[in-house]
Amino acid sequence: CECQHCDIRMDGNFSVSILSQLSASDQALVIAFVRSFGSIKKIQKLLDVSYPTARSRIADLIKRLDSTMEVTDNMESQILEKLERGDISFSEAMEEL
Repeated sequence: CECQHCDIRMDGNFSVSILSQLSASDQALVIAFVRSFGSIKKIQKLLDVSYPTARSRIADLIKRLDSTMEVTDNMESQILEKLERGDISFSEAMEEL
């Protein structure tokens, strides 16, 4: 990763939280969900939306989270397959995981 403005470069393996990959509105929904202890009625009031809208947004968020987690699972499977084939060493696999 290199900054175009100050020419600073960062190299390495960095893990990024699934939650940080969400849009600002999805992050707000997660926060509302936690603050309301999962009550859709409370989420509806916090976000000033109808009950069906709140429920639909939660369902959409769950789908996005599931697909993000599937990608992570696929990446881990690919790394383990490379290790099994002998394409990478154990230490390289551990670094990638």
